[in-house]
Amino acid sequence: MNDSRTRIALLAAIVPVLCAMASSHVVWAQEEPLIAALRVEGNDYISAEAIIAEVSDVLKIGAPFTARAREEAQRKLMRMGYFDTVAVDAQDADTGVAVVITVVEKKRITRVELVGNTVITDAELRESMFIREGHVIDDAAIRRDVGRIADYYSQKGYLAEVTDVQVSQFGVVTFVITEARIEEVLIEGLIRTKDEVVSRELELQAGELFQEQKIVEQIRRIYNLGMFENVSSDIRPGVKDPERGVIVALQVEEKRTGQFSVAAGYSNLDKFVLVLSLAENNFRGKGERASVDVELFGRTSYETKYFKPYVDSKGSSFSIRLFDTERSRRFVGGAAVTTSEDVFDERRTGVNMSLSRPTGSQSRMTFGFRSEKVSSSFLQGTRLIGEGSIPGVGGNLPGDHRTGDGLSGDGASGGNYDPGSISDTPGPGDMLGPILVAAPLHPGGRLASITLGRTMDSRDLLANPTSGGYTDISLELAHKLVGGEVQFQKLTAERRMYRTLGSPKQILAARLMLGAAFGDLPLFESFSVGGSNTLRGYREDRFRGEKMALLNVEYRRAISDKLWAVGFVDVGSSFDGKFPTVIPGFSIPAEDSSLDPHVGAGVGLRVETPIGPIRLDFGYGEDGSQAHFSFGHMF
Repeated sequence: MNDSRTRIALLAAIVPVLCAMASSHVVWAQEEPLIAALRVEGNDYISAEAIIAEVSDVLKIGAPFTARAREEAQRKLMRMGYFDTVAVDAQDADTGVAVVITVVEKKRITRVELVGNTVITDAELRESMFIREGHVIDDAAIRRDVGRIADYYSQKGYLAEVTDVQVSQFGVVTFVITEARIEEVLIEGLIRTKDEVVSRELELQAGELFQEQKIVEQIRRIYNLGMFENVSSDIRPGVKDPERGVIVALQVEEKRTGQFSVAAGYSNLDKFVLVLSLAENNFRGKGERASVDVELFGRTSYETKYFKPYVDSKGSSFSIRLFDTERSRRFVGGAAVTTSEDVFDERRTGVNMSLSRPTGSQSRMTFGFRSEKVSSSFLQGTRLIGEGSIPGVGGNLPGDHRTGDGLSGDGASGGNYDPGSISDTPGPGDMLGPILVAAPLHPGGRLASITLGRTMDSRDLLANPTSGGYTDISLELAHKLVGGEVQFQKLTAERRMYRTLGSPKQILAARLMLGAAFGDLPLFESFSVGGSNTLRGYREDRFRGEKMALLNVEYRRAISDKLWAVGFVDVGSSFDGKFPTVIPGFSIPAEDSSLDPHVGAGVGLRVETPIGPIRLDFGYGEDGSQAHFSFGHMF
C-alpha cells in the first residue's frame, strides 16, 4: 500500500516537469521559424537582387531565421556603404516567415566641387578621383579621394592637402584644397663664399607655390657654379603659417677651389714643356675665376684669365684673357705643294674680351672682341714652275741653292724679303722644275675682330652632362675698321646632345660642328681638324681648310663614381681654300679641296682626380693610331 502511494507521488511530481519541458520545446520551435520568402523595401538605386545576393549566405529560403542570422545580415548590408540604416524583420507566412529587409539609402552625390586649386585644373583632379556624380555619399570613398588629391599634386611636383570636406544636404561634396607656398628660402653651409653668389642664382621667391621641379633646377644651377662638392635641399614646415607655408633650406658643401699645379709633358709638336698653373675658381669668395699659366723650356708662353659672372643686375658676365703664347702648329698642303716639314711655329700676343647677357633661362647673347699680333715662321715646300707667264717664283729666294736638276737647300734661313724684287716669269737660266721655297705663311701684323654669338644650354650638369643639349652659333668679323690688317668672316655652329640609355650610368653623347670662312683668311686662322679635341686617331691639326664639318659620337659608361669608360667614333674634315704667303703668286692649298670625311674610332677612360677629370683616349685613323691625353670630356 505504501509502495503504491509512493509511485503515485513520483508520477505526480514528474508529470508537471514533463509538461513544462514539452511546453519549452514548443516555444523554441516558435523562436526559430523557417524562412519562406525574402523581400526588400525602401531601395531606389540598389537593386533587390544585389541586396539579397549580399546576404544569401546567412538568409536562405528554408533555413531557420535566427537572431544571429538577422544581425549578420544587417552588418553585411551596412558594410556595402550604400545605406544609412538597415532593418531585418520577419512576418508570418503560411509555411514559416517572410524576411523583410528595409533599407534607407544614403544620399547621392549631385555635384563635386574643388576649391583652392590653382595650378591643377578641376578636370585633372576629377580624373584622379574615385567618386563621381550619382555615386552614393560614402565616407570611405571620400577619405580615399582626399589621399588621391594629395598624391596627384605630389606627382606633379607640388605640395597640397585637403584641409576640409563639406557635404551639403543637397548632395554637394566640396573638397577644400590648401596648396603649399614658400614661406622662406635659406642658404646653409657657406664658409668662404658670399651669400650673394648663391642667392643671385635663385629663382625662388617667398610667397610662390612650392614646386619640386623648380627646387631641383635651383640645386642644379648652384652645383654648376663649380664651387660646391654637394648641394641638397631640406623642406621644413613654415613658422608663420604651418598649415600652408614651407621653408626651403638649400644646403651646400664647399669644395677646394684654389689650385696650384706643376706639370711636365712632351709632344711631337712642342717637345718638352714645363707648365706652371695657378687658378682660383672662387676668387674673393664672389664666384669670380682667375688664373695664370706659364709654359717654359720647349716653348715660352704666358697667359692670364679673369671671369666675372655678374657685372650688373641683369646677369651680364665679363671675361678677359691676356696672352703671349707660342705654339708649334701643323699644316699638310695640297697636291700642288709638297712640304718637307709640315710644322711651323706660331706666336700670338694680345687680348680677348667678351661680354655676355642672358636672354632667357637657357640662352645668352655674347659680344666679343680680340686684338692679336700674330707671327709665324717659315714653312718649307716645293712647287713646280712651268713655261710662260705663270704666277710663281722666278727670282732668287733667300736661302735657296740652284742646281741643274732642281733646287735643294734648307729653305729656312730668314732674311728680309723684298716681294717686289721677285719676278713672276722665269728668266734666262731658270730651270723649269721644282723650286724649293721657304715661304712665310703670312707677313704677320695685327689681327682684330668682333664676334656676335648666341648660345642655348639645357644641359643638366655642365661637367658631366647626362641629358639636355647645347647650341652655339657665332659670326666673327675681322676688319681693318676695328684695328686689324686682315679681313675675313667666320661662321661657326655647334650642337651637342646627351641622352641616358636606361640609367644615368650609360650616356650617349653627340656633337656636330660646322664652319665656313670667307675673305682673305690666313692659314693660322683656318679651321683645323685632328687631335684630342676634334678628330681622334689623327695628329693635331691634321686637316686644315676654310670649311669644316665634324661629327663626334661617344658612348659613356660609368665603372665607378670616379671612372668612366668611353667608346667613340669621330667623322669629319677641314677642307677647301688656298692660303697666301708673302711671296706674290705663291699660295698653299688645303690638302682636301672638297669634303672628304675622315674617320677615327677608339676607346678611352675618364678619371676623376683632385686636379680635375683626366681624359685618356686611344684612337685609330687612316694614318695609324694615336694616343691622346687631355682634361675633362671632349664635349
